Amino acid sequence: MRVLRIELEGITCSFRYPHVHVGRQPTFRMPPPATIYGHICSAAGEWIDPSSLRFGYSFSASGRGNDYEHIYQLSPGSGKKDKKWAQVENLKGDMVPVRRDFMLHPKLVLYIDSPEDLEHLFQSFQSPRYPVILGRSQDMAGYRSVEITNLETAGKGYFENTLLAWTFRMRTKLGTPVLMPKFIDTQDRQRVSWAPYIVLENRLFLSDKPVPEQMASPSTIERIESDKELWVDPDTPEVRDSKRIIVWHTFQGD
Repeated sequence: MRVLRIELEGITCSFRYPHVHVGRQPTFRMPPPATIYGHICSAAGEWIDPSSLRFGYSFSASGRGNDYEHIYQLSPGSGKKDKKWAQVENLKGDMVPVRRDFMLHPKLVLYIDSPEDLEHLFQSFQSPRYPVILGRSQDMAGYRSVEITNLETAGKGYFENTLLAWTFRMRTKLGTPVLMPKFIDTQDRQRVSWAPYIVLENRLFLSDKPVPEQMASPSTIERIESDKELWVDPDTPEVRDSKRIIVWHTFQGD
C-alpha cells in the first residue's frame, strides 16, 4: 500500500478539552482526529473531502508541564457609551490568568491513505500553504521528512503510542479511554462529531498465534477474525520479530 508518511517535531503542543473554559486547561495526550484533519487542510490550503482520507499516527512527547497564560473572558457590557472610545460597550473583555497543560518536544509520525489525492497531498506537505502548527496557533512545528512509502501486510505486529479503536477496550487493559472530537463541520463549527478511543502510550503486541493462558500478558493479545488486514511500516524498529502496526481511522462514518 502506497501512503504518505510525514514526520513532524515541535517544541510544545496542547490539545485542549473543548468544554473546559475556566480554571486549569487540560490537554489530550494525543491529537484528536479533528486536529489531524485541520492539520492536513492547513497544509493543502483548502478543505479536503474528509471521506477521501483515512489516517494513522504514532505520537510521543518527552514530558508534560503546565504554565500560566492570559486569556480574555468576555461578558456583557454596560450598554452605555464609553467616554474614551465614544462607542457603546456591548461586550467587556477581562484578562484572566489560567494554567494550561502542555507537552514538551512532541513527535508525530503521520500516515495518510488517500489514493486519489496522494500526489497532491505530497506536494502540499512539501510546501505547506499555511504555517506548520500542532495544536494551537502558537505551537509551531516543522517537518523532518515528507515521503511516499510502501506499507506491508503482516499477520502480527505491535501497537505503540497511538489511538486504538474503541473495539479494543474489551481486549486489553492497557491504554486510557477518552472521548475525542472526530470531525468539526467546516460550515458550522458548533456541529461536532465525537467518538471514543483508547490512548495507548505503551507497546501492545498482536499475536497471530493463540496465547496460552499461563503465558498471557497485559502487553499481548491474540488476533481474532474481526481484525481487519494489518499494515505495518517496514521502516519501524523490529521488536520480537514484529513491526509497528498502523491503526487506521476515518473522519466520517465508522
